[in-house]
Amino acid sequence: MGDTYVISGLRERRAELARQIVDAQHALDLLRGDLIHIDAVLRLYGVEAGDIPMKGRVSIRSAYFDRNEISRRVRDMLRERETISADDVSVRAMQDKRLDPDNDRKLRTDFNKRILVSLHDMMKAGQVERIGKGRGVRWKLARLDTD
Repeated sequence: MGDTYVISGLRERRAELARQIVDAQHALDLLRGDLIHIDAVLRLYGVEAGDIPMKGRVSIRSAYFDRNEISRRVRDMLRERETISADDVSVRAMQDKRLDPDNDRKLRTDFNKRILVSLHDMMKAGQVERIGKGRGVRWKLARLDTD
């Protein structure tokens, strides 16, 4: 077998990954133990631990969008049009990806939610402005103050 260097390298990499998994599992076990103890103390004070929300936003990456693709799409559409809605971006994205926005309501709703999160983040960063509230909300590029 002439690939002894390849096999040796793969064996070494596998051994390292297996060690990292064991270390991560050990760290996870410690965290779970800490959580159990904190929950027990909270129960002593009459607080139900399940009522405490997790800190931070847990997002599951979409298989349909690359990194920063949503914000890029939003900016592109805002350059084309004066104002947009999240649904405008969703419909265009679905069409670009050869998906049917009229027949796949669940996916369109998922796209809308992801785009709205991105728009809100862009608003916090001062890049876009919201026009209106509720279902009819529209978005536009933020004005740059040049005073």
